[in-house]
Amino acid sequence: MFAKLDTVILNVKDIEAARQWYSEVLELEDIYDGGNHVVFKVGQGETPITIIEGETGLSTVKPILFSDAIEETQLKLKGKGVEVGELDHDGTVTFFTFDDPDGNRFEVCHF
Repeated sequence: MFAKLDTVILNVKDIEAARQWYSEVLELEDIYDGGNHVVFKVGQGETPITIIEGETGLSTVKPILFSDAIEETQLKLKGKGVEVGELDHDGTVTFFTFDDPDGNRFEVCHF
């Protein structure tokens, strides 16, 4: 159903200050700038870290799972009794969200 873990999102208070810290302190390569979010390559790994400007605190990490067949994945989860969000598209990425039984939020994307 899922091809890979696409990214891990971390909320930050100030995107520019965080970009500088992740670049200089952690020595991560900035591979995409989406304005309110920045994606960093982590070593030779396949899964990047994405920082996004927003509310910080507990439960700000959200796994994003990549699907080659996002509509089928959404229907499959619905069929298993999972409450899923509507398909959304931000101009580049199609995605939807769902929560696990403990309220942990996941996102499924396709681009």
